[in-house]
Amino acid sequence: MRAFATLAAAVLLAACGGGSPTASATPSGSPVPSTLAGPSGKLNAQVPVPAGFPADVPVYPNSRLTSGAAFVSSGQSAWGMEWETLDPASKVQSFYASKLGEGDWAIKFSTASGSAFAATFQRKSTSAVSGTLAASSVDGLTRILMSLVNTG
Repeated sequence: MRAFATLAAAVLLAACGGGSPTASATPSGSPVPSTLAGPSGKLNAQVPVPAGFPADVPVYPNSRLTSGAAFVSSGQSAWGMEWETLDPASKVQSFYASKLGEGDWAIKFSTASGSAFAATFQRKSTSAVSGTLAASSVDGLTRILMSLVNTG
């Protein structure tokens, strides 16, 4: 399981532009609506959600998925995702504290400041589904990074 978690981190890194892509999802872009114009005039292009990403995982509203990848091996799945929003990290943190703190989810924040946070989360019903979540705001743009692993 440790090797799979390491692989999941590599998938997240590749999905977010930190390495060579090894995942099964190939991003494709779409035009950026002017209502989501960022500090440089626009957010990065939106990409499709990778196959199999659980529909009940909360996604921050008014965010755009700008990078995503999935990896499946031996019945285990991992996803690496990056969203962008013009909202501050503190607002994103409040959303996830609420949404991943109810229902079948539990969240634990390890660090938090006004412009960044990091957390781990998992399903209450099974420890086989867990993830990491982080966000950071720079120059009016907040990037939300999520890795999710399902070892079940």
